[in-house]
Amino acid sequence: MTAIKPAPSAPIAVAARAHGDDFPHRAGQARIRLAGLLMLATLLFYSPWMLMSLNERYPWLAWPFAVANVFSIMYTVLVVSNAWSRSVPVRRRVGQGDEPHVGVIVTTCGEPVPMILRSVISVLEQDWPADRMAVVVSDDGHDPELAAAVAELPVVYHAPPPRFAPGRDGVAKAGNLNSALALLDRQHPDLAYIETRDADDEVGSHAFLRETVGQLLADDHLAFVQTIKEAQVSAGDPFNNRETMFFRGQMLARNAANAVFPCGSGLVWRRSALREIGDFPTWNLVEDVQSGVEALRRGWRGLYLPIVGAVGQHCPEDIPSFYKQRGTWAIDTVRLMVWGGKQGLGLRQRLHFTEMLLFYLNAFTLLVYVPSVAFSLLGWTPLDASDAAYAEHLLPLVVITEIWLLTLNHPFNDRRRRQRRPVAALWRQRIMVAGLAPIYMKAAAQAVLSGPNRKPVYQVTRKMTDPRRWHWLLTLPQTGVVVLTVAFAIYAVSAGTLPGFWPMAATLYWAGLNIFLLSGFVTRGWYGVQRSRRGASSTP
Repeated sequence: MTAIKPAPSAPIAVAARAHGDDFPHRAGQARIRLAGLLMLATLLFYSPWMLMSLNERYPWLAWPFAVANVFSIMYTVLVVSNAWSRSVPVRRRVGQGDEPHVGVIVTTCGEPVPMILRSVISVLEQDWPADRMAVVVSDDGHDPELAAAVAELPVVYHAPPPRFAPGRDGVAKAGNLNSALALLDRQHPDLAYIETRDADDEVGSHAFLRETVGQLLADDHLAFVQTIKEAQVSAGDPFNNRETMFFRGQMLARNAANAVFPCGSGLVWRRSALREIGDFPTWNLVEDVQSGVEALRRGWRGLYLPIVGAVGQHCPEDIPSFYKQRGTWAIDTVRLMVWGGKQGLGLRQRLHFTEMLLFYLNAFTLLVYVPSVAFSLLGWTPLDASDAAYAEHLLPLVVITEIWLLTLNHPFNDRRRRQRRPVAALWRQRIMVAGLAPIYMKAAAQAVLSGPNRKPVYQVTRKMTDPRRWHWLLTLPQTGVVVLTVAFAIYAVSAGTLPGFWPMAATLYWAGLNIFLLSGFVTRGWYGVQRSRRGASSTP
């Protein structure tokens, strides 16, 4: 039988390890604070005018528009407030010869064996003594090929009990982690630190354990250290899988408020903190965010360290897998924020977690904004004001919003200067947010209506992309909005129902923005199809 070889290291992982772990010790807040103040001033100028200019002739349109506007304004104010402060930690590396014994859990469930081997080997090859690591490959797929493939490596292969077996603590990934954790407790009761790593995430820093464990050794109140999760993506990152705005922006703001949460991989826990929260929680779909909240509300601290700790070898770049992943995140977050325990969290921590909830709930405002644009094209506007008033209040709002978003989206310590295109990156982020609105609405409704005692079923995201299909049915809602908006615009021009110049300019701006954003998302429905066909046609 031919031995299975590990997959080659992802190019982005090679680059991350070559660049090293240096990062600036300041977050550069001046621009963000200035843009935030401009945003707040603009909203303060716009909001009273908007409320006083509601069109009394169409209250069925004006009042929902006002409610949606107030919600969006509150959400924006919260984002500006949370982004006001950022904190960059001081580096604290473990010295040579001072390495404590660390347990490493690599969780798997049906991923390709070469991919798993690459992740495991990257763990073993980092700068940490082999005799100070206890690596467990915990396989929920019970794959004999994987068991045979890792038999020659200095790791322990572990097959947790079946998902619904009596005595298993958790059905999904949390159950896998808890089973492996129990194994480590039995075999290595002295372990003080536990790293968790997804099967498809190879190590992105040779000094990953030195940097993260060093933070834990320096602060006895630190429960976990989370690092940057990078991703191997196609050119241009069409599905925004790198999430630079989150990992290289928002997490620094969470550092300042002690509101960092684990992201499942590229993460090291203090064993005593895990023990205090009852190990990995099983109440929600996935364990990562809830485990962090449980630690924070008990007085522990979390830390975000801006080094590349994990690099995903695969990311969802087809609509079904992308919907599944982002829908799971949405359900998990909304369910935790609505039904989960938050007692013990401070005000700033609550504000940061509330921002996560409002991010998903903000999708519902499109149910108001899109019809408002369509009816405005017919001359039924939610606001009734002069052309000068429209120009005076809406033009600054549009310009300052774009400046604020562009400033906020500037990634911290992203060394890809030649490849960085800030406007394109922001546009891609906005395409994903707009296009995922139906998924977020469905997920939020499901999370709320299912209640605290009925957990939706979790499924592992596929680690293989199928680019050979046009997933037109899954993007039908977005396509429908684009087609209807264009149809309304054509009718408005032909029938002469467009409002005055400035109301028309504002309407056409929002209509055009929706059309281009949603059209950009619709094109993701056939992403890779042409490339796949070219590859097939060239195959002998």
